Amino acid sequence: MGRILKKILEEIRRIIPAVIYFFFAFCLFNITFGMWLKEMGLRIWSFTGIIVAALIVGKVMMIVDNIPFLNIFSGKPLIYTTLWKCFMYTFVSFFIRLVESMITLVRKYNDINAAWSHLMEGMLWPRFWTIQIWVFVLFLIFVVNRELIKSVGWERIRKMFFGR
Repeated sequence: MGRILKKILEEIRRIIPAVIYFFFAFCLFNITFGMWLKEMGLRIWSFTGIIVAALIVGKVMMIVDNIPFLNIFSGKPLIYTTLWKCFMYTFVSFFIRLVESMITLVRKYNDINAAWSHLMEGMLWPRFWTIQIWVFVLFLIFVVNRELIKSVGWERIRKMFFGR
């Protein structure tokens, strides 16, 4: 098997837990807030949207994990690494969400300034920030668990939870 294919498969194996975690988290988010917003005639995500969002989060994590200065706090207590990675993941996801909205609007208006103006005026900012806060919290939970497993070891965690 080629080196490139091996690297691709390794990256896919690394992001599968994040994609699965965020898929279920977004489903739960969609069910709880979806029922509430349905009364107002709004909808958060479709099932396909949830799958795409989980895949985008997996891609964000894959991109951020390859940033050279991501591990600047190695050797320090886990809180430094955990918060740093969480903020980095959240920032990149924030940026990607804005760029995604801009691309759609630039296609529609054929002008970056008009698209930006429409984005600032037409975006449902409370919805945007609510989702972004939840993404931060979900990243925090995921990164805490991932760093703990890295530090303690999967076998020891498995034994602590499930016994032999």
